[in-house]
Amino acid sequence: MNGRAPSGTPSGPSTRRAQDLPWASAAMRELEDDIACASRCDARVMLSGESGAGKKFVAQLIHQRSHRGSAPFVIVNDGDIATSLPQSRRGSASAQPYKRGRLKTADNGTLLIDEIQKVPAPVQLQLLQFTEREMANGSDLRLMTAASTDAFEPVRSNRFRSDLFYRLNVIHVIIPALRDRPEDIPILFRHYLSFYARADVPRISTAAWERLAAYPWPGNVTELKAAAETLAAQDLPRLVEPDDLPSHIGRWALRHRAP
Repeated sequence: MNGRAPSGTPSGPSTRRAQDLPWASAAMRELEDDIACASRCDARVMLSGESGAGKKFVAQLIHQRSHRGSAPFVIVNDGDIATSLPQSRRGSASAQPYKRGRLKTADNGTLLIDEIQKVPAPVQLQLLQFTEREMANGSDLRLMTAASTDAFEPVRSNRFRSDLFYRLNVIHVIIPALRDRPEDIPILFRHYLSFYARADVPRISTAAWERLAAYPWPGNVTELKAAAETLAAQDLPRLVEPDDLPSHIGRWALRHRAP
């Protein structure tokens, strides 16, 4: 994949399209296959991965490459979903009155519920009833969910309903952590540097690249993007050295320096 501009992810109906990002790792080529599979159908998708790994970005790519791509892409978090789902209305014969708020906004498009593992038990029941009604009446939106933990752990620990989980987890897309695909670090860093540079793109020394590659990126792509923006803002007229990188990267290198 390749592209010029990094994307933001809106909290309401999508007004911008996610731009493809460059990557070269085998893990991301496998992810491309998963994205292609999910884009060809309307099955529910559960995305899992660490914070900052790109779950919302991948969900938006799946939406845009699907037949719903011109319709809204709407994101709600675990707290907001309760306001869109009414209390039990099992007696209603129509699915349409069963939707309100963001669910209604996402009609014909895609709704992504973020941090699905945090949804409390009463709301899990409401969501289960909603998915049952959607299946019975024919869905006019696509439902995706995202989890920032092991997606199966809340089910194993009885904190998440298994009947709901397996309705939501039809296609499971796992987003790899950045530290597990180090060959993508320089590609992504150059990409974001090019985007944020006000004039010439900063040139980076071999030592600085080595420090970037060694750093574990606990915040994943989100953290890398911020680091590139910080460096670009300095607008250095010379070669970028390790000490020019964000200070927390340098502090990590000092703590983990070989004796």
